[in-house]
Amino acid sequence: MYPIVSAPESRSRGRVEICVTTIPAACSAIALLAALPSTALASPSDGVTTAQPEPRADFARRGYGPPRYGRGYSEPEARQGPLISLGFGGGSLYLSNEGPARFGAADVDFRLGYGFSDRFQMFMDFNADAGSSFDGASVGTWTWTVRGQTLLAGDRAGNGLNVNFGAGFGGLFSDGSRDRSAGPTGFALAGGLSYDARITPWFALSPEFFVTWHQVPNLPGFPDDVSSVYGVRLNLLWYLH
Repeated sequence: MYPIVSAPESRSRGRVEICVTTIPAACSAIALLAALPSTALASPSDGVTTAQPEPRADFARRGYGPPRYGRGYSEPEARQGPLISLGFGGGSLYLSNEGPARFGAADVDFRLGYGFSDRFQMFMDFNADAGSSFDGASVGTWTWTVRGQTLLAGDRAGNGLNVNFGAGFGGLFSDGSRDRSAGPTGFALAGGLSYDARITPWFALSPEFFVTWHQVPNLPGFPDDVSSVYGVRLNLLWYLH
């Protein structure tokens, strides 16, 4: 005689048997997946690709672009940019038509130019010197030159020793008659040795020892006259960068 088992009790035993046989198989599958490397899970054969960074343009990698000033970016050098200078001083003036002696003269100088770097600047220079000769005549000289200037020794803050030299033309002005003069201008040479003492990033005091020389052409039959001046001036110098 067979035992009688109700239907609900049979279904319960079936669920238990299925759970008992399924759980060990699921645990084994999970352990196997955990042991596989991540690259195997994302193989190209499965159609799964990893995200790659977008390629950057060549100019972006090299840092090309407009210059930006500030910390970490390039800045103009201390002597770079447009420059303006106004100087006052005095010196010793010689005019060959006034005799062999030299006499004192007041000096005024104006410069306008551009600094290409800390090492080199170019500027136009207008200079005038005036005084009185020993016989009381008011005489003077002026020059207009184009000069180049280079740094001999200094620092990146704009302090340093400079030398400049250039050429142009010059002339004389006087309250006496110059019957021998053939023209108002003659060839001129000028130079100077200066030291820039930077007060602010845009302004410097620049004492300078200067020398100028120029011809004074005369009519045929008369030797040309010459003028020369040397002295010291204080330049007020601005760099407009």
